[in-house]
Formats: sequence, C-alpha cells, structure tokens
Amino acid sequence: MTTIYGIKNCNTMKKAFDFLKGHNITHEFFDYKKSVLSQDDFANFVATFGEKVINKQGTTYRKLDDTAKTVLTGGDISAMYEIVKDNLSVLKRPIVMGDGVALIGFDESNWKEMFGK
Repeated sequence: MTTIYGIKNCNTMKKAFDFLKGHNITHEFFDYKKSVLSQDDFANFVATFGEKVINKQGTTYRKLDDTAKTVLTGGDISAMYEIVKDNLSVLKRPIVMGDGVALIGFDESNWKEMFGK
C-alpha cells in the first residue's frame, strides 16, 4: 500500500492528493496533525532521503533555536526524532512511501515517472 505523509491543508499536499486521485492511485493518508510518526518510520525517511526530510525553508524550522537546528542536521536519529515528534511540521511534505515508491516533495514529472503514469 502507498502511504502519503503530511498535513491535509498544505498547498503542496493538495497538489499531491489531486495527482493521486487523478491517476487513480490507491493510498492511505498519514496526517501529522492527528498522529505521531513512529521513530522507525522517521528513521526510514532519513535513510531514504537524508537531510531533505527536514524542511529548512518552513516556518516551523525557522522558529527552532540554534541547538535544535544543529541536532536536526547532526545525523543522530534518536536525537533528531525527539525534536521532530513534537514538531512534525518541520518535515518536508509530502513524503510518499510504498511498494517501489519513495518520493519527497511534489514534482509532477518525478511522480509520473515513479508511478509509471
């Protein structure tokens, strides 16, 4: 099953949902506002996408103190997760994971290529 992770009201997420619906791609939605991401899922994101997982242009990241920002780029998954679990909006959106699918952010051409559409 393909899962899309993010926040429902994000403009980028809306584009992603429209793409999935328009291409009849069955998916589950993991809403950061309603559920806490597991440390294992977070570790998988970092292993797959590296530092791209952290949205450094977002408001949430900019509001963090310098110590937290240093931790988020330090590579210690446990320490990173302690910050992320309380600030899930700091994660880049959307993240899509599934059978043979790993996407971060929304770029329609990348999505078409990944989904074979």
